[in-house]
Amino acid sequence: MNNVSSLSAVAAGAGVAAALVVIFVLCAIVQVIAPNVQATHAWISLFTSAPIGSAGAWISGILSSAVGGFVAGWVFAFVYNRASKA
Repeated sequence: MNNVSSLSAVAAGAGVAAALVVIFVLCAIVQVIAPNVQATHAWISLFTSAPIGSAGAWISGILSSAVGGFVAGWVFAFVYNRASKA
């Protein structure tokens, strides 16, 4: 008997997207407050090639985090749902 419930791909995508946007914004804020913290530069550079601290970095970083997070969450839920039926 298989009582595994399925995940909503849209909800998983939205959840991961929201989490990545929050993490990106927190790192960008830390970068403004403490620009010498290199860990924030590494995270910001994952999502944008714009100069760190610029408006372009904020915009492209938030958009990239949202889109990448949604795709990652959607793919995770899709694979999970397929694997749980096996």
